[in-house]
Amino acid sequence: MGTALVEPTAVKRSRHVNRAARAAGVGLASVAVSALATWLLLDSNACRNAPDYGCLGFLIVWSHLLPFLNFLLTWPALRLLGIRPAWLTALIGTGIGWYLVRNVEALQWLPGGTRYVQPVLYVAAFALAAWITQSRRPLWPRAAVALALVLLMPLDSLATAQHVRSRQDGELAGARVPLLGPRMPAGYHLNGVGTNGSAAEVEATFFYRISPDSLSGADTMDELRQEIQVTVGPVQPGFTPPSHCAALTSVYPVPSPACTPVAPGVWRWSKYEYVKYFTRVGDAVAVIQARTPPVSDTVLRNLAGSMRVRTPSYFTGG
Repeated sequence: MGTALVEPTAVKRSRHVNRAARAAGVGLASVAVSALATWLLLDSNACRNAPDYGCLGFLIVWSHLLPFLNFLLTWPALRLLGIRPAWLTALIGTGIGWYLVRNVEALQWLPGGTRYVQPVLYVAAFALAAWITQSRRPLWPRAAVALALVLLMPLDSLATAQHVRSRQDGELAGARVPLLGPRMPAGYHLNGVGTNGSAAEVEATFFYRISPDSLSGADTMDELRQEIQVTVGPVQPGFTPPSHCAALTSVYPVPSPACTPVAPGVWRWSKYEYVKYFTRVGDAVAVIQARTPPVSDTVLRNLAGSMRVRTPSYFTGG
């Protein structure tokens, strides 16, 4: 009775590693060729002299065409190196590489940004594709990899949001003005939070917007008019209400009608549909401005009257 030869585990592992290394080499060559072709395109006369959107239009079309060209390039290269099935390996490698490079936003927070990390991911995608398409492999490890890739997007979004929030918390904690914030009315939310005035010659300010929840993204002029702008800065010499309510400006005096006291430390100024409320808290003043209509004057007054010093997490949702 004959006995079947059992291939040693070390030999099988060596063969699989060699297969993945060859596929990774194809991915590396694809990255190099793509980078060279992109550079030649951007440096060409056709691109630089293109009408309308110019080179940007060329680049947009090229970015959508590049994955298909990479597939056509890597398919024969994989076949030449004896990696079977070559077409499926090229398809999976190109697809995973494109998926990672285009959709994983957390890459921008890694050291070196996307410039160096993206090529590495693309090369790794081809090594992974070679592992997925190799024969005599149980199904469950490949299913686990597919599940991990699917879960990568929500996890990436969570990590990116956490990083942005942490960075913004640090920025606000280092602000040179008190973080004045109101008691938020129902149906509104904060956005556009930021600071400026890092240079010594620029007056430090802290700013944000208060937007209705119903807005789709404040893309149109009508939507922008429903937003409330808030700017906070140190009290300046020209701010002498009620005789003079101009604030957060380096030009004195600024022609302005007198403002009207409406509450302790709160004043109102209006001109046509433009309304501003000024709230002084310690050595800082918050300027709340909007149009009425569409913004209710009652909402503006309540915002102005509830201004208090807040923590960074109040503005970032941390």
